[in-house]
Amino acid sequence: MSRKRVCLTTSDLDEGIKRKKKLDEKLASLCKKAYELSILCDVKVGIVISIPEKTDVFAWPSLPEAQKIVNDHIAFPKHKVTIHNNFLQSIVEKREEEVRKVEETLEKMEMENLFNEIFKGNKLLNEVNVGEIKGLLKLIDVKRVQLEQRKIQVNEVVANNNVGEENVGHP
Repeated sequence: MSRKRVCLTTSDLDEGIKRKKKLDEKLASLCKKAYELSILCDVKVGIVISIPEKTDVFAWPSLPEAQKIVNDHIAFPKHKVTIHNNFLQSIVEKREEEVRKVEETLEKMEMENLFNEIFKGNKLLNEVNVGEIKGLLKLIDVKRVQLEQRKIQVNEVVANNNVGEENVGHP
């Protein structure tokens, strides 16, 4: 069975005793939840509340303990920020590397398409700009290296096939 929510208005709580009682109930509930949170999540929890009518403050678990929690938190903000910044920097670097690889792949595909257009005769060499020429030269160098590697592989396969057939009766 669910509880009904109570809509609080200042006209309902004009009397100081009722307001004080309601505040004490809410603070007790808040402290209980803070204690449960500290146990469940293994964190330090402190509550500091300034009440307008009073000159002092409400602190849980105690004023010195709440001050210690706040001071401990304030003591290491740069350390926390540095860790966070390093984490974010590593994410940014990974994304930049991914973008660089995608750009390289895109440039390679564009150069292969341009090479095919030129080879088919759909585009003339005098229509190609300087940047495209540099890209084509890189592509040609890569393809030349691949062809050399393939040539070596084919020669090795042919040599391996001919090793046992050298003295088969051929002059």
